[in-house]
Amino acid sequence: MFESATETPPLNELAFQFQPVVALVDREPEWAEALIRWNLPDGTVRGPLDVLPHWLAEKRQDVFTRFSIERVAAVLAQHDSAQVSINLSPRQLVSPATTKALEGLLPAVAARVRIELTEQRFGDSRRLWGSLRAVGELCGAVLLDDVTESDLHDRIPRGDLVDGVKVDRSVTLGIAEGARRRQLEDFVLELAQRFPIVVVEGVEDASLCDRIAALGATHVQGFGVARPRAELVLPLGEASLPVVEAAVAKASRLHLGSLLLGGGDSDLNA
Repeated sequence: MFESATETPPLNELAFQFQPVVALVDREPEWAEALIRWNLPDGTVRGPLDVLPHWLAEKRQDVFTRFSIERVAAVLAQHDSAQVSINLSPRQLVSPATTKALEGLLPAVAARVRIELTEQRFGDSRRLWGSLRAVGELCGAVLLDDVTESDLHDRIPRGDLVDGVKVDRSVTLGIAEGARRRQLEDFVLELAQRFPIVVVEGVEDASLCDRIAALGATHVQGFGVARPRAELVLPLGEASLPVVEAAVAKASRLHLGSLLLGGGDSDLNA
């Protein structure tokens, strides 16, 4: 996909959009999921498929993980009541760079970071579960992303290792269209009995929320509820560099602004 330098997404052109995760119950807070975007100089905005193959390559993933955590921390430092989730792959989760980046945040900021573990398989389950526990002690919550029925027995660990799950949009579509509705609703009911947080993704019709709430789900997410935005209360990615750098300094025990801003480090454009 990235055959030329012009098709390599430089870190200083990456930013996040934020999609609300809307609560269905009073006891649970709402938060926003950070969605990576590539903002090209000509105004074009590209999605994760144009970013992640490059930045999740083994030699670059730690730089991208650190960038993601610091950029979200900068936003949280500006908005005291906000919570934001970041997607991490299993390989990112087990990397020491992830725990190091989280340890560098002030506790009040780290407590409002939520981690979504993506669905890629990882061969060493014991190592993965150990990292889940360690990361869970450094952030506000850990959730499994894109959970389907086939994940019930081989992907989902004991309930004490994760705080919740996000139900894949294929399940939501089946419930909405009536295909295997009873079976899929039973699946969501089972998840709600096991986990304190159950997010149903891919909600394209807000009228589905009542049915989902009746199944015990705590949150919904999707275009029918709220679309991604390029800002979280205040514009993200449009602030001047000193403003963003100051926000990171406020969020972190260590000053790591050069990485956040994408300047002065040859690793950023590798």
